[in-house]
Amino acid sequence: MLNHHDDGMPIIARLHEVRAAAELTGDEAIASVQAPAKPARVLPFVGEVAHYEPGVAVTVEHRLSLDEDLYLADHHFVHANDVKPLSACFPVVPMTVSLEIMAEAAACLAPGYGLIGFEQVSAARWIALADTDALALRVEGRIRGVDPARAICRIDVEVYASGETKPSISATVLFSSRYQKDLGMQFDMPRAKTRISAGRIYEERALFHGPLFQRLTGEISVGEHGVHADLLVNSPAKLLRSTSQPQLLTDPALLDAVGQAMAVWTSQQGGVVFPIGLGKMEFYRPTPAPGTRVPMRVKVTSGTGKMLAADVEIEDGQGGVWLRVKEWRSWRFQWDRKLVEFRREPARYLLSDDLELPPGAADADAVARRVTKACLTGFDLELLARHYLTSDEMAVFGRLPHHGGKHGEPGRQKSWLLGRIAAKDALRAWRTQGAASAGSATSAGTACSNRALHPAAFGIGNDAHGKPFVTHWPDPVAPSLSIAHSCAEAVAVVQSRPVGVDIEPVASRDDGFVRAMATAFELALLDGVAQRDVCITRLWCAKEAFGKCLGTGAASGPHRFEAVALDAAGALRMSDRDSGREARVTTWPVNAMIVAVCRQNADA
Repeated sequence: MLNHHDDGMPIIARLHEVRAAAELTGDEAIASVQAPAKPARVLPFVGEVAHYEPGVAVTVEHRLSLDEDLYLADHHFVHANDVKPLSACFPVVPMTVSLEIMAEAAACLAPGYGLIGFEQVSAARWIALADTDALALRVEGRIRGVDPARAICRIDVEVYASGETKPSISATVLFSSRYQKDLGMQFDMPRAKTRISAGRIYEERALFHGPLFQRLTGEISVGEHGVHADLLVNSPAKLLRSTSQPQLLTDPALLDAVGQAMAVWTSQQGGVVFPIGLGKMEFYRPTPAPGTRVPMRVKVTSGTGKMLAADVEIEDGQGGVWLRVKEWRSWRFQWDRKLVEFRREPARYLLSDDLELPPGAADADAVARRVTKACLTGFDLELLARHYLTSDEMAVFGRLPHHGGKHGEPGRQKSWLLGRIAAKDALRAWRTQGAASAGSATSAGTACSNRALHPAAFGIGNDAHGKPFVTHWPDPVAPSLSIAHSCAEAVAVVQSRPVGVDIEPVASRDDGFVRAMATAFELALLDGVAQRDVCITRLWCAKEAFGKCLGTGAASGPHRFEAVALDAAGALRMSDRDSGREARVTTWPVNAMIVAVCRQNADA
């Protein structure tokens, strides 16, 4: 059993912690907890009690929901509020809210004691309400041991999301009758090199957090090895729908600002971070009152490689130290700059690159975009898909195999998504600039105009022949488009009239492939040509692009489409042997690939 100590700096003896534990005293208490008439529990994250053994262990079932947990609306990874429901925007429980959940469960095993900290926090995976309005959590707590001399009780806690067999997050939670002070960290911070406005950071979405988590205030000083910033303590009144006065053991929104400060520091180094745990957190005083401005110092102790670590000190606003953290750990990603800008404002930025079209390859209003898998390095593929795709498209994406092919080729899922990225960027660029050239206001890394369109605001379907078409387009008439992907990249072309595009790597192809693809007339054209592999690839791409432009594809047989003429510059005059229709196809090299674009004749 725990023994109370009167020596040292006393804990705040918060009655809600005492009452929460006192409510759990046997089977009758458990039954009353589960009764519908039972009023809301003192601790908001303590739900149904599945198991309780006083002084030993407790298991709590808690149900997260978008309706109740209002903070989730300010902590989601996909910025698509105007075009998607919140559940499709990947709302994620912040690590600091998970700390609160674990602390409340642990409090049930420490009657009369108060929270003084956490040890060995390890966040293995996100707790996300993905495509659902609710998620059940199971929180298991067990007393590890009691140190009578120091009046500290250690309680191991794990949180399991519904359907998971491994914990999403785990920690040892510390309770005592008095505050401790063991870390003894020194914060000899170097002088700041950069000063950044916290308000501007939130306004420009350099941090994705909504108002409930926007606790950085004033000017942030960023140095070579750390950050100085002030935090503003706010009321927790709007975190939950059912109560405006939740009795929290921590301040999850304020603590989340530690991770935000790490993100600000890392962004100056050209990276992005997400918190994954901490070594130890100790509280030395009660949470400062709402309205208090508290200084914070973050000292980066390990700033190289993928893992970052930092020590943290936050004052109480009255000259004392409120808490310290030893080894706040974050995982660092080195994303392409275009990816960082796109994630910040997906409606304004394009992830793809402009693909310059040769003169005469397409109509005057044509826009072409190209994207490679290289720019997606380090970014979660499903999360990127959620930025670009509608719910119907996400269903298609989810059914595609994600395993890669031979020679390091991406899986069908990634190739398909690359094609959708190129196509949606081309459509957005086409709408933004109208008949202007593709290289102006929408080139890579620059923002679109005020007609910017979120990529998930419209969709792309396919007809019975596989020809793509635009759905949910905001204007009365949608343009035509064509998509092609090969190996690790994709291209798309958009214009008012039908168009076709293809892309293939230049490779050596055997005689069997050539005879299966080329007509007798084409074999004669190829006979004796220089750069035979290039010419064969040009011809194959031309057939594919021509079939796409006609809306039938080349599946009906490559011999149906025949090159009537082939010039040295790479232009081919193609004929449909079934209908007699003709079109001009322009082919040209892009790195080690050949791109072909088919443009209808003016009288077609």
